[in-house]
Amino acid sequence: MSGALIYIRVSTEEQQRRNVANLPTQEKKAREHGSRHGVPILKVFSDEESGRTPAREGLQRLLDYCREHRGKVSHVIVTDLSRLSRNVADQGTLMGRLAGMGITLLSVDEPHIDRTAAGKLSANLLGSVNQFYSDILSERVRYRMAETVKLGRFPHRAPLGYRNVQMNGTKNVAIDAERAPMIRKAFELLATGSYKTDAVLRAVNAMGLRTVRGSPVTPQSFSQMIRNPLYMGWIHSGENKVKGNFEALVNEELFITVQDVLNGKRVPVPHKRVNEDFPLAKFVKCAKCDRPLTAGWAKGRGGKKYARYWCYNKTCKRMGISREGLEGAFVQLLAMMQPTADLMARLPDIAESNWKVRSKRIEDEKRTLQTRLNENRAMSLRAIEARIKGELSADDLDQFKAANDKSIADLEEQLRTLQSECFTMEQLLADARRSVVNLARTWLKADIERRHEIQTALFPDGLRFSPDSLFFEPRNHTLMQAVSELVTALINDGRGERI
Repeated sequence: MSGALIYIRVSTEEQQRRNVANLPTQEKKAREHGSRHGVPILKVFSDEESGRTPAREGLQRLLDYCREHRGKVSHVIVTDLSRLSRNVADQGTLMGRLAGMGITLLSVDEPHIDRTAAGKLSANLLGSVNQFYSDILSERVRYRMAETVKLGRFPHRAPLGYRNVQMNGTKNVAIDAERAPMIRKAFELLATGSYKTDAVLRAVNAMGLRTVRGSPVTPQSFSQMIRNPLYMGWIHSGENKVKGNFEALVNEELFITVQDVLNGKRVPVPHKRVNEDFPLAKFVKCAKCDRPLTAGWAKGRGGKKYARYWCYNKTCKRMGISREGLEGAFVQLLAMMQPTADLMARLPDIAESNWKVRSKRIEDEKRTLQTRLNENRAMSLRAIEARIKGELSADDLDQFKAANDKSIADLEEQLRTLQSECFTMEQLLADARRSVVNLARTWLKADIERRHEIQTALFPDGLRFSPDSLFFEPRNHTLMQAVSELVTALINDGRGERI
C-alpha cells in the first residue's frame, strides 16, 4: 500500500521552542492535509537547520527512504515550500528528483504547485520569493553580527573553553570553568617547545577534555583550536579584527609563543608578567596620534640589539626614540619636580593613590594566581587518575608531571612575592615622603612595580611625548595645572580677554 512522507523543518532550536510554526504544529497540519486527500502517512522526517542548503540530515534520510521504498511512496507533504528549501535552484532540483521517482509534492498552504506549466511557474515564483526573504534576512544578520563584533562581542558559536551568554540582551562569550583550565594547560605545554601537538592532545583528552557533545577532541579540531586568536581575546571575523570585550583564556604572549612553536620559528623564552626593560611602555603616548608607545629590542647592523620605544601607527611614520632618550627625558622631568609646599601637602593623596593601585593589583593578581594554582593541582590529580585508568602512558604522565610541578612552583613563588609587597598606609606615607625628596633618584633605583606606581601617582592620565620637541607636551595635566590656574585667575579678574 502506497502512502505519504511528511517533511517538517525549523531553522534553529530556538525557533522550535518559540515559533508558532514549530515542528509539532507543522506535523499536525501535514497529517490533516494527508487525511483530506485520503493518503496514509508512512513516516515523518524533520530538521532543525537552515533551508539554504540541501545537505540536511533529515532531508537526506527522506530521499534515501524514497529510493529504498520506490513505488511505495506516492507523496511528500510539506506545510509550505520554504520548509523544503530557501534556494530556488535547490528547490527545483529536489522537486525534479521526487518527480523522477514518481512522487508528488504536496504543500498545505500552496495547493497549485502541480507539474503543469502553471504549477511549475507558481512553484518557481514562490521559490524566488522564499530565497529573496532568506537573502534579505541573511544580509541583516551579517550586518548585525559585524556591528556586534566591532563592539568587541562575539555573536557566533563559542569555541571549546568558552560558552555563549546573554549580557544586557546581547550575545557574547564567557569562560567555561570546566573546560578552560585544560585548554589553558594545553597552551602552556605547547609553549615549552618540549611537547608535540598529538602528545598534548592525548594528555588533555585523558584528563577529561570533551566537546559539547561529550566526545574526545579530534586532532583536526585541536589543530584549529590552538590557532584561534579568540583564546587571546581577539576576534577575527571577516575583515574585522577587534579586541574582544570578554576575558581572554590565555595572554597574548603565551598565544604568540605557541604560534611560533607550531611554525618552528624560534625556541620559546620564559614568559614575563611585566617587561622590566621598558617601564614607560603603554604609559607614554604619542603626541601626534595619542596612542600608547610600544617598546622592544631592534636589531641593527651586525646583529647588535638596541632598546627602543616607538609608535606603531603608520600615519606617524613609526615615530621612535631610544630607551635612553625617552627615559632620560622622563628622569629630567622628575628632577624638575622638586618638593614644594604644595607637593608635600599632596603626600597623603599620593600615598592613598599608591595604596589603592598597589592593593588592587596585589589582590587581583593573588586571586588569579590562586585560581591557576588550584587548576594546576587539579590537573595533577586528573593526570594520575588517567594513568590509573590506562588512558595515559607512564612516559606521558612523567613528562606532564614535570611541567606541571614546575608551573605550581612558579605560581607559589609569585604568590610569596606578592605577599611580601603588602604595605600599610603608614609605610606608604613614609615611603612617599622619602620618594618626593628626589623623585628622579627614587624612580631610577625602584623596581618595575614601584616605577609604575610613581608614574601613575604623579601622572594618572599618562604623558604624551612629542617627536618634534623630543620632550613631553605641555598639554599633560600635571605640567599644565599651574598654567591653567593662572589663566583662570586672569580671566576672573577681567584681564584674560585675549588669552
